[in-house]
Amino acid sequence: MRHHRTLTYSLAFSFLAYMPVIAQSHTTMAKDTSTAASAKNLQGVTVTAAAPFIIQRADRIILHVSQRTATAGGNVYEALLLTPALTDQQGLQFRGKQVAVYINGKPTRLSGEELKQYLSSMPANTVDQIHVIPQPSAKYEANGGVVIDIILAKNKSYGTNGTLTAGGGLGNYLRHNGGVSINHRNAQLNVYGSYDYLYNQTATRNSAERFFNKGYTVTDEQNIVDRTSAHTLKAGLDYTFNAHSSAGILVRGVVSERNKDIRNHSLAHYHAGGPDAISLVNADNSAAYVTPTVNLYYKLLTGRRGAALTLNADYFSYEKRWNDDFVTTYRDASGQATAPDYYLRNQSPASNRIQSFSGDYTFKAGKIRYETGIKGVFTRTDNNAQWDIQDKGMWQPDKGKTNHFIYQEDIYAAYASAATSIKKIDLQAGIRLEHTAALGHSLTLAQRDSQRYTDLFPNISIGYNKDDKQQFSLSYRKKIERFGFDIVNPFLVYQSQYVYYQGNPAIKPSYSHNLEAGWAYGNEWMAAVSYSYFTAVLAEVYRKGNDDNTIISTYDNVASANQLSTDLTYTKYLLSNKLMSSNTIGGLYAKYNAPDNTGLGSASFGGFVSSNNQYQLASRWQAEMNLFYYSPIIFGAYRFQSQFSMGLGVSANVLQKKATVSLHVTDLFHTNKRRYTVNSYGVYFNNRSMPETRFIKIAFSYRFGNKNVKAAKNKKTGIDDVKRRMES
Repeated sequence: MRHHRTLTYSLAFSFLAYMPVIAQSHTTMAKDTSTAASAKNLQGVTVTAAAPFIIQRADRIILHVSQRTATAGGNVYEALLLTPALTDQQGLQFRGKQVAVYINGKPTRLSGEELKQYLSSMPANTVDQIHVIPQPSAKYEANGGVVIDIILAKNKSYGTNGTLTAGGGLGNYLRHNGGVSINHRNAQLNVYGSYDYLYNQTATRNSAERFFNKGYTVTDEQNIVDRTSAHTLKAGLDYTFNAHSSAGILVRGVVSERNKDIRNHSLAHYHAGGPDAISLVNADNSAAYVTPTVNLYYKLLTGRRGAALTLNADYFSYEKRWNDDFVTTYRDASGQATAPDYYLRNQSPASNRIQSFSGDYTFKAGKIRYETGIKGVFTRTDNNAQWDIQDKGMWQPDKGKTNHFIYQEDIYAAYASAATSIKKIDLQAGIRLEHTAALGHSLTLAQRDSQRYTDLFPNISIGYNKDDKQQFSLSYRKKIERFGFDIVNPFLVYQSQYVYYQGNPAIKPSYSHNLEAGWAYGNEWMAAVSYSYFTAVLAEVYRKGNDDNTIISTYDNVASANQLSTDLTYTKYLLSNKLMSSNTIGGLYAKYNAPDNTGLGSASFGGFVSSNNQYQLASRWQAEMNLFYYSPIIFGAYRFQSQFSMGLGVSANVLQKKATVSLHVTDLFHTNKRRYTVNSYGVYFNNRSMPETRFIKIAFSYRFGNKNVKAAKNKKTGIDDVKRRMES
């Protein structure tokens, strides 16, 4: 017989090298207990809640985004933040570790703002699943603590069929999206394509109070309106030559535009009695992005024991056009001008290329399953920041900010892993060899920085299935965390007359040793504990500028850091199994081992509580409610205040179940704000970030054509990791 059980996976974590956060989700498992052998298959369990959203497996968590009401009318970035234990505060983090974002199995190699922009320009309805792999095998690149693989939607039916989508939303401004996808499949050929359009407009309000020497304080109030429009296109072909071989091509791309209006009010106050000074900065930003990707693959099945050879070639291009116009006016407390207006502009085009080639071979010998492979990734980024200042009505180059920076990185890798089961014990072990050659070249500064290093990255995992109710797991993995490509660029980035950002060409990659233990019991309990030790860990720091009245943010390597996180979850079906309620309590502690004068050595324990609930209203109707609370926490230079958020949603199948309509409200009480203080190298300031987080979103999708399901291939490309690091 088949028993269904619910299990929620909710994780607490902190940001080593960035900031601490916590997130949550629920998992509903289905377990086959008909035979003793099936107990081992508890590693892979299937969601069976009111709508299947999460599958919990031994090596990953799978989120079925298409089943989530909260993604209605949203974008891929918003959908990604529904991932258990994932939050973005100055970089995507999972369990406090850096993540490598993949799309269809290929590393994006983008990070930071560029990754956020790239994912924000893709509608959520283009995604089928999100795979979270906390401890990736040797097959995956050693970079990044966690692999998050975004699997794009692909029709799985024979014949000709497709989907029409439309959606809209309202916050401070309207947003809308729409698209169409078409697929034709027969026994040998699958041809597919899609087009989607997305328009978002959001508002953000930030405030900060910065304290300088001699009683000098600067207070900032900033208002931002951000508009994004994006076109996403995809076309592909798969062809099966015979029972042993197949090949295909996938072409996809995003063409997007972004316009941002920033209004900043700064008040400089002298407590010793000097006159107050006011500066008003109006900044208009426009950007355009073109990001095509091409993947070619060939797969050959050999032998009789599941042996397979897969070859992949990938190409990714990231073209960016970026323009900023700044106008700063200076006033005294009475509003009278104290200095001429200051005009500054920035034109920063970027041209990035990634090429990847890989070969993977899997086979079985006896009871052992082997995976081997080789891979080469070749990356080149070209960023040309051209700053001009207006002098007497004429534009002149601002040599203090202008910089042309080219970064090249080649990674060569080989790996091997093996997996087997011995009675109730599951074993997996692997090793990966990577050689990296990197060169950063500032043409403006005539400065070159090169690095070459070769490393081995072992991993091992052990699972023990005590019985059909209780399972234990233990895993270890060594990892490397490479920096985003912008972090090594030494140029200054102007944010205001008081705040700058500057890259650090001396930054080295960080290494970590990661242990994780897990436990699950019955259909109600789950617990996890993880510990990580970092060396040369990347940390964001703040220092005073040369005049003591400015702040420069940058990155440094800290000697080491420790991180511990834990959680306990209890889940229960109520009201005749119509209500599934998952409740979690968790905690975390993370600490840099840094000198006292850096301000990075502070740490405190933080906790969180979360609750996720799904209710089956009727055969075609489902409602959901989720909420979380984060306690205050101290980590490194940051002291975070508490956060709270609550969301509600409802969805229904209509038109004889050919269509779905959904309505969702995010952050109902508009309480999910980021409030923190910073104390770093004598720099002290308070910050309050209030991004627009409350939206009402409605979405409609209609499926047409043949509905006979046929399993489809999910394509992955070999360059998604590098794309992640480009988006810094």
